[in-house]
Amino acid sequence: MIRRNCWRHSVFLQGSRYKLARSIRNHTASSFNPITAVPPASLDSPSQKLPPNRKWRKRLFWVSASLGALYTFDYVSLDQAIVRNLRCILTLSIIAADYKLNFEEGKDIKALHTRTANRVYDLIEANGGLYIKIGQAIAMQASVLPPVFQQKFAKLFDMAPQDSWHEIEKVFISDFGKSPDEVFESIEHRAIASASVAQVHKAKLKTGEWVAVKIQHPSIEKQMHWDLGAYRAMMYIYDKLLFDIPVYFTVNFTCNRLLAEANFEREAKNSELLNEKLQNEPLLKDQVYIPKVYHDFTSKRVLTVEWIDGTSLSNREELERKRFSKKKIMNTMVNLFAAQIFSWGVVHCDPHPGNQIVRYVNGGRQQLVLIDHGLYVYEPDKFRLEYCKLWKSMFMLKDEEIKKIALSWGIGSPQMFASSVMLRPYHSTKIGKSNSSEDDLSSLHKDFEQQSKMNETFRQFIQDTTKMPLELIFLGRNMRIVQGCNQLLGSPVNRIKILANWASRSLATSVPDMTFKQKISAWTDHFTFLIIVALSDVGFWITRVRQLVLGTNGQGFEDLIERQVRETAKQQFGLEIEKGAFEA
Repeated sequence: MIRRNCWRHSVFLQGSRYKLARSIRNHTASSFNPITAVPPASLDSPSQKLPPNRKWRKRLFWVSASLGALYTFDYVSLDQAIVRNLRCILTLSIIAADYKLNFEEGKDIKALHTRTANRVYDLIEANGGLYIKIGQAIAMQASVLPPVFQQKFAKLFDMAPQDSWHEIEKVFISDFGKSPDEVFESIEHRAIASASVAQVHKAKLKTGEWVAVKIQHPSIEKQMHWDLGAYRAMMYIYDKLLFDIPVYFTVNFTCNRLLAEANFEREAKNSELLNEKLQNEPLLKDQVYIPKVYHDFTSKRVLTVEWIDGTSLSNREELERKRFSKKKIMNTMVNLFAAQIFSWGVVHCDPHPGNQIVRYVNGGRQQLVLIDHGLYVYEPDKFRLEYCKLWKSMFMLKDEEIKKIALSWGIGSPQMFASSVMLRPYHSTKIGKSNSSEDDLSSLHKDFEQQSKMNETFRQFIQDTTKMPLELIFLGRNMRIVQGCNQLLGSPVNRIKILANWASRSLATSVPDMTFKQKISAWTDHFTFLIIVALSDVGFWITRVRQLVLGTNGQGFEDLIERQVRETAKQQFGLEIEKGAFEA
């Protein structure tokens, strides 16, 4: 067996030697080819694969470079608009997720509202700029927000960022081709006032007049459209995702007003038009003053107006020290804004105390100066006359007329609407009341049920958003601020009586193409109305006497009205209105 295996192995080796020898012979017989270089085209492509660690380093480099380039472009060209909007998207996403997960029965709804209010406030504070103005626009709806929103957002009116002189100077040079120091005899480099859109510097013209130079923050122009886009997103989430309350339909109107406010040439036209109306009103032209505009030093981002020395209505101590009459101040103010709303149709919608100055002229006569004319509303004549008719009907208790106007404006709760317009409770047994009642509210011991009831009440209030005059938004702001000013100064005048008188007067004088007989009828109706309205003074003077007797412990008429509004809103409509929500 062993011998047989060895034989087989020997045969295999001999066969291999034979094949090898034949191969060598064949190779030797062929023509000789010397060794030559291999053509590159015949070679296979080298492998492109990188080691795993190098591959991720390369990706990280390109991602970092792209993000760095985007951030640099955003910082230099857009003033961080992209970063600010990403911050906004992140915050709103967190809020939406929080509400989707936690807005349900049995959860702590107050804590949820608090978290949301803090997040939105922190977002506005971090982004600044037009976000502050947007936050103030949201704060205008304070009466339908949870109380924590009312408390938190009230602080937005005190935010006043100030840019360095170097940044402000670049805006002026861009618009006029010269620095402010070249244009003016002198200018203070430190701003004397600052707000969300611009800051004000005191200067002296080369002709000797002192002026106030309002210069827009350099970031506003770059960030404006991005920020308004964020506002749209905020209101959409507020409407569609969080509270299910119809407010998104107001966005376009509000954005247009904010864009107009950032155009100082438009502001100059507003102030001059109001002054023209004022000079044609004998009752007011000597009582109110509008500062002169210097058009040679005015552009879309720079506004130069006459400098006014006086005392701001926000400085109560100075008003006391200089012995200004609070009654005269408020009488002039309420008449001024009533004339704008009911007669002229040109309405200054930001009359907070800081925008009103009082001074002595011509040997001691008291005069009110109105400044900052950026935020305006122009009323169509049809709406203005309907608004006048609404006010007159509320005093005459013409419930059917109130209901007719409310329904034509897409409003489904006439009684609630009348109360919101007058900023005082309107009681009637004829027009439909809300389905809510005090007994209903007593059962709403859970925050979830109360919030749901508030949302449902507001949805019933605005039934057709396509019909609602959006001017009402800013008229409501105007009236709340004027009421707040009256309340701040101790309620020295009967605001509602003055407003109603102007509404009736405007109906008697503003209706076009009246015959002589119709004019006689209109004026007779107006004087009859004045007698009826005079009866409202009884309650005012009772409150006023009690206030004077008790001194600082006595509540004013506006304090009484505010308390009644809060009670009525809670008992009849399920709305929680925070104390001081109507103040400026």
